[in-house]
Amino acid sequence: MAMKLVSTELPEGSPPQTQVYQDVKSFYTYMEAQNGFSIQMLQVLLLISLYEYGHGIYPAAYLSVGNAARLGHAMGLHARDVPQMLPRCTTWTEQEERRRVWWGVLILDRISNIGHRGKPFASAEPSPDMHLPTDDTAWDRGQMLATAPLSLSASQTIRASSFARACQSVHLAGKVCRHIDDKTIPLDYRFEEALELHKTLKALAALLPTEAEGEDPTAGPTLCSSLAICYSALLTLYDAYGCSERSVPDAPESQLVMQKESIQGIAEVCESVLLLGRKIGQRIELGEGLGRLSPLTVECMYEAGASYAWYLRETSNPQYGEKLAEVKELLRLFEKRWRVAGQYLLYIDEFWQYGCMGNPDPLATRTVLGQHWRRV
Repeated sequence: MAMKLVSTELPEGSPPQTQVYQDVKSFYTYMEAQNGFSIQMLQVLLLISLYEYGHGIYPAAYLSVGNAARLGHAMGLHARDVPQMLPRCTTWTEQEERRRVWWGVLILDRISNIGHRGKPFASAEPSPDMHLPTDDTAWDRGQMLATAPLSLSASQTIRASSFARACQSVHLAGKVCRHIDDKTIPLDYRFEEALELHKTLKALAALLPTEAEGEDPTAGPTLCSSLAICYSALLTLYDAYGCSERSVPDAPESQLVMQKESIQGIAEVCESVLLLGRKIGQRIELGEGLGRLSPLTVECMYEAGASYAWYLRETSNPQYGEKLAEVKELLRLFEKRWRVAGQYLLYIDEFWQYGCMGNPDPLATRTVLGQHWRRV
């Protein structure tokens, strides 16, 4: 039922709180009350969380992801040296399944917290020796392959699967969120760390399109989720450092360097987001349909749209108006599959109204509206 829930396209105009959704939620609650405790229970909860996230059902999505994290912690999926409440794995396939489930928790926890200032993650930070998921094709065949630990995954010489790249991207996104929220970081180190995150994310964002060229084009737009998460993380980082109104007096020179990188980076990443959206839109229109569209690709479209709305208001350059219109058209297309895109459209328009009221900090305007609707 949960797989049917998340894979079924909603009829146009219908609310996402369907009867199937209510049945799956009710059945999960019943199983939980019966002290159900299995990896399948966690998988069901992840599918429910993904559905709620993709259709903008908040705060339910936020709470479901938190529940999934607590359940995973109780099972001991987050580390090897903690009490394990599940039976010991007897096969490599079973161990890999548990690893993938926990990475699924991490992905949803991080992506649902991007822009969600001041609230902690529900799941523990992955340790450097935690391994990424193995190659997807080999996993489907049950073939055991070596996997790189997280500490080595940033190397451009190590090939990784699409899911592993999504895990890598979301790990960096989590680092960005923690960095922005942590007010105890010494001033001298804060800007150096921000620059390091900027460089690492930029390197990954440059690597992913190259890897995608070698993928099977018939399988759909490759590595789109990984790229989208990467772009969202970059825009979130730049949002924190791109405005001169937030400058810290007597800060080191690295503050100015990061501010320049952020101002330039917002424009560059927005262009990359638009190119990604065009690619996805073309695949959909050429017959692939909306079924393969990931809800993880929608967030960066909103962030780019809000940025273009600000550029248009500040410069009156019609080129930004054209790009804003294109982003909004892509969101309308994505809304046919994931209702959260429609929510983003509303808040881009709200951004325009809010910004035109004379808010002195345009980047803060985008942040406020980013937290307004779906952040608890």
